[in-house]
Amino acid sequence: MWWKVGLLAILLAIIIATPLIFTKETKLLSLIMRLDAIAITGTFMAILNDLIIFTYGLFKGKTVYKKAPLKGIEQITRIIVFFVGGIIIIAILLDKSPAKLLTGLGAVAAVISFIFKDTLLGFVSGIQLSSNDMVRIGDWIVVPGTLANGNVIDISLITVKVQNFDNTIVTVPSYSLVSSSFQNWRGMDESGGRRMTINLNMDMDYVHFCTPDELQKLGTLVQLPADTSQITNLELYRIYMATYIHKHKGINNSILTMVRHMDPTATGLPVQIYCFSAHKGWAVYEGVKSQITEHAIAMARTFGLKIFNWGEDS
Repeated sequence: MWWKVGLLAILLAIIIATPLIFTKETKLLSLIMRLDAIAITGTFMAILNDLIIFTYGLFKGKTVYKKAPLKGIEQITRIIVFFVGGIIIIAILLDKSPAKLLTGLGAVAAVISFIFKDTLLGFVSGIQLSSNDMVRIGDWIVVPGTLANGNVIDISLITVKVQNFDNTIVTVPSYSLVSSSFQNWRGMDESGGRRMTINLNMDMDYVHFCTPDELQKLGTLVQLPADTSQITNLELYRIYMATYIHKHKGINNSILTMVRHMDPTATGLPVQIYCFSAHKGWAVYEGVKSQITEHAIAMARTFGLKIFNWGEDS
């Protein structure tokens, strides 16, 4: 970059010295001045471009900016520099004011916008994604209608690159993220836990009021309420599972935790365990969920319940 700065200094010296050498106004003087002005503009654009690239590399390496959409901002800035520089160069060639030149580009801009419609839509969408912080590098996103379901690894003005969990790479146009909805799991990642719902369909024929013998047996597993005259085995099961998940080390109990049943269906009465895993990583989360599910299924028999579609002797 420093040689470009030196070149810029030489070109500036030429544009200052030339009128002193050519004292009379001639076509040669006009040509030299115009070419020198174009060279100065081009060199200045190249220096600004190098500065933008250097600044991007400097901030990209910092942890605090690691997830920021810096690439999109860098591309926008470079496009603006080259656009403005191009207008100035054309204005010098035509010997017209850049402001008048921009006014006369209205019709040409309409044609260009029609030809490069998709590129321009991607460009505007990239600006929206960056300015509104809709997606960052590292975010887990799901884009309906595409194969994208994984972590964002690159954000440019026109495309967003996603690495799926099977390590395949999917490139999604930026416009599709703005024109339609997509799911960003960043909120879950920044929260205290990842939601977990486990539904078990209970055979309603096995739901009954507890007998004294059952109360004595189940009282070793559950803290019985004061009035047990109208308590069912399903209620005791819900109390037991609620206590179990509250004590589970993999569950964040500072967020809503409960065991409830949903509306009856043709396949039984759904009992739902609703809680939040303290671990948000996929493998650990699935491990905790499987452990709770297996325990819930195994304990159903102890409470005289049967998961729907189990055989009589199972």
